[in-house]
Amino acid sequence: MSDPLPIPVGSAESALESETVRTAARIGRNFSFRMIAQILSALINVGGMVVLGNYLSAEGYGEYVFYYALIPLIGSLSDLGTGVMIVKEIARDRDRGARYYGDALMLKAIISGTLLAIVGVSSFVLFDPGKAALITMVCATATIDFGQDVSVWMMRANERLDIEALMLLLSQIAWIGGLGLGVVLHASLAWLLAVAAVAFLLRTVCGLLIVRRRFYRPRFDFDFTRLKDFVVQAAPFGLAMFFVVLYGRIGVLMLKALGSSADVALFNVGYMLSQPLGFISTALSMAAFPAIARHAKRGPQAIAGALRRTSKYQFLVTFPLMAGLVLLSGRVIPLLFHGADFRGASLSLRLMSLGLTLIFVNLMSRYLLAAIDEQRIYLTAVVVGLVANLGLGFLLIPRIGFAGACVAQLAGETAIFVMCQRALTRYVPAGELAGTAVRPAIAALGMAGVVWLLRSTPLVVPILAGAVTYAVLLLLIRAFTREEIALLKGMLATYKIPGVATVRRAAPRP
Repeated sequence: MSDPLPIPVGSAESALESETVRTAARIGRNFSFRMIAQILSALINVGGMVVLGNYLSAEGYGEYVFYYALIPLIGSLSDLGTGVMIVKEIARDRDRGARYYGDALMLKAIISGTLLAIVGVSSFVLFDPGKAALITMVCATATIDFGQDVSVWMMRANERLDIEALMLLLSQIAWIGGLGLGVVLHASLAWLLAVAAVAFLLRTVCGLLIVRRRFYRPRFDFDFTRLKDFVVQAAPFGLAMFFVVLYGRIGVLMLKALGSSADVALFNVGYMLSQPLGFISTALSMAAFPAIARHAKRGPQAIAGALRRTSKYQFLVTFPLMAGLVLLSGRVIPLLFHGADFRGASLSLRLMSLGLTLIFVNLMSRYLLAAIDEQRIYLTAVVVGLVANLGLGFLLIPRIGFAGACVAQLAGETAIFVMCQRALTRYVPAGELAGTAVRPAIAALGMAGVVWLLRSTPLVVPILAGAVTYAVLLLLIRAFTREEIALLKGMLATYKIPGVATVRRAAPRP
């Protein structure tokens, strides 16, 4: 269900009446809501990391990280990829939304219930009761992780990322509040992990109530053949997502096996302070996903335009972030962690930040390839990246510990990037795509020079000066086209900013 979207009037009215501009405005609105929520969520994650790191020490925090890393890993198996496919199908045919909603609930119950039963029984057979109960609780938490929430799928399919953003913040606030209470009460590891289960359950219940009220009630029409065929279609993407999560957690798992808990903690600090910035790419990709899925039916040219625009926006965001983190990592870590055992995390953050551009583009490719029904290509790319990560990890971790895991992670991201871009060059040639990065790169280099010159001043000074320098340089080198400025005005119009808009419905309610 789409909200009324205002469109600017006046001299730009004819351009903003076009479907392209209205779609871009809707994408921009959804992206902004999701990005703001993700920024706040990332800050909460960092806050949780700092609280736990200072409360548990490097060794204890490493143990917590190991178990928490299992949540998204197990969660990636609890829907077998059907979530993204459900979103795509509803975006293409909203009249069948209620039936797809019913299918989603049935598939989720069957797959997650089977997974929980298998993990629960096997863990009590293989481990002592205390550890088995902990693993079973982690598995139950994983089945209602944010990306596994059926109500979130419905919000994405109906392009209401503003509501999704509220759901994300609800669970994050409940989580950080529970952690704070646990620290005050000197709680055990099991308590700290159970906090996530309670927070996720609260968000799941609220989400189901909102979908029932704002969109539709599920229509259950059990058809084994239809559901089976749907799982078969979704399986390549689901398998790819499992490998993606395994790939993202493989550093923690290898360090646990080949290094120490302190290595796990140092690697995870660098990971948590750099990788979650990919939420910006994810927010943009999620906002664009329904529209790209519809445009895919119109041929390569429609996809080419979307690919050029989204790639440019990825470069605009990732270049200054990468430069800033590389230059300031040595000052960020001591500000957050007071113990000397976290000193090595500065190197971890610096190394991980070098791969931000690859990470952003790879996240975009994930959703783009799924939207154009090429999820098998993404699966292949992830498998290649995982093999590269594993190979270098086993070679380097015994020698250089957490730094080896960082280098292996970067190698894996590079392999995924190469594989995905090979598949997408039929839409936009590599040279043309690289051309969209030139002006953002020039502005980022200028910003990096300013940050370097001010590196000895209070931390807030180089951050603010760098941001202002980057924005000014983008304007001076004319990094934005007239069309992009018009699209930005269309997006701003959706917020009813005085002097910019009158109201017009951009898309009918389904």
